[in-house]
Amino acid sequence: MTLKDELNGYLRLPRTFFGIPAPDSGDPDVGVIGVPYDMTSSYMPGPRFAPDAIRQATDSERVHSYSLSLARKSIVDKPLTKRITLEDVGDLEITLRLPEAALVDISEACAKLATRKSNLLFLGGDHFITYPILKGLKKGRPGRYGLVHLDSHADLHSDMGGYQLSHSTGARRMVDDGILSTDDIAAYDIRSAIPSHREEMTGSKAPILSKDQFHQRVKEIGKQVDFLYLTVDIDVLTPQVAPGVSHPESGGLSMVDLVELLISTFKTGKVRNADVVELNPMIDPT
Repeated sequence: MTLKDELNGYLRLPRTFFGIPAPDSGDPDVGVIGVPYDMTSSYMPGPRFAPDAIRQATDSERVHSYSLSLARKSIVDKPLTKRITLEDVGDLEITLRLPEAALVDISEACAKLATRKSNLLFLGGDHFITYPILKGLKKGRPGRYGLVHLDSHADLHSDMGGYQLSHSTGARRMVDDGILSTDDIAAYDIRSAIPSHREEMTGSKAPILSKDQFHQRVKEIGKQVDFLYLTVDIDVLTPQVAPGVSHPESGGLSMVDLVELLISTFKTGKVRNADVVELNPMIDPT
């Protein structure tokens, strides 16, 4: 008998997303992977601490009560823990990698994960991680990918301070590399964009959208792609709701707004993978 066996019933199990234990066998409905990386953050680093902070926050009675509340109001059919099997596999070991090395490591890991049946939820990390994640997913499971981009920033910079790999260049890299087409991108609540980026979006097939236009565009993209990837930058929320972000902007969505957009996106039936990025627990530990 090991020391761990001796203390069975006394020890706290490793903290996981929503405190859900791993299934006994097979691929779970959802795999959760932490990507604790913020080496490209240009303002306030700290999102590398977010995966563990999210696990701690979701493994609480308050969050479980909120899930039950959504179910009672018929916003969702059942509480989260009654709807899915989930496995939290831990964090990728990439915290101190240079961006070029992190790009390779994250992409290779995601290419392997893409061959499995599970849907994947990635906990960032700064917004750089979306680029290597999608790069790897498309390599491991080829097909036409669409992107739902909920963010206060366009992420269309060609470089940031001379560096092409940055939290603010992801959308540019994914389009330039052929991972995505602008035909297959729906962005919402882009509140901070330099004039040239705003003009580019207005004249492109991925324009700045009203809420009604967003719902319609997501529905259309869902019909034309094989897989839809959802990226949620926490700074899409108003700072009054989510002050703990690395690059805050005035204005933003309420939680009710965000839930509505998520429901609309998942109704397409094409979402297999998603990420949540730019939460900074160093600014707001709550």
